[in-house]
Amino acid sequence: MGAEQPFAGRLRFSSELRYHWDRVGDVETHEAQLAVAGSWSPTDWLTLSASMPLVVRDVRFANLSRATVVGPGDADVRGRAVLLKDRPFAPSHMLGLSAGVKLPTSVDQLGPDGALLPYDAQTGSGTVDPLAGLFYAHFADPWSVFASASVALPLAPRFIEAPGPSLRTSLAVQYRADDWITVRGAIDTRLDAPARVGEGTDPSTDQLVVFLSPDLLWSPRTDMTLVLGLRVPLVQITERARAEGLYVIGSVVVDVGS
Repeated sequence: MGAEQPFAGRLRFSSELRYHWDRVGDVETHEAQLAVAGSWSPTDWLTLSASMPLVVRDVRFANLSRATVVGPGDADVRGRAVLLKDRPFAPSHMLGLSAGVKLPTSVDQLGPDGALLPYDAQTGSGTVDPLAGLFYAHFADPWSVFASASVALPLAPRFIEAPGPSLRTSLAVQYRADDWITVRGAIDTRLDAPARVGEGTDPSTDQLVVFLSPDLLWSPRTDMTLVLGLRVPLVQITERARAEGLYVIGSVVVDVGS
């Protein structure tokens, strides 16, 4: 949806390719995800969006077996509303709310024998996740500052295992070098509550991760932006033997209309 002032009537389409790996104990996962998304701003204060990912996941288990799966991930539908701004046009301060839901649109991944593969080899969480958050933006061209916080509350799990509630925050500073090149640096955090297993929880699965997130944005024309970014884990605090790996992200964003 972007973090800037919405423009009534604007349509935005994007595609994002994301790769990352992580390791939990002796289980190592590599994942590539291609997401396509669209957003629409019916007014100058509201933006609606939807996205759908295709996931390729390769899992190497402790017993040296391996599973490679391909399938749809979990769709995401949300809205972003600007509640306060210091002036109607070209505001320098903007505050608002975001809300939405992540839907369990992934399909069950089965092994050659028809049995359900382990949770690590599924392409989605199998939960319905209501999402809610706050955001703030400050614009002082060529500088911008963005801050946000959001909570996800996974519900109605269809697998024995399911993620716990999660809090995500981001603080980013952006500098527009010229009409084509913009650089952005952020500190992103994710705090995960213990995962659910059956009727209980696994207290060893809570985690705090802090990422350094540099991005390079290139606009070859006014209605198109190409983004290349990294998410580098700086701090990881968990009782579990978990190592969260690097994220590599590339995206194309195209605006249509106002």
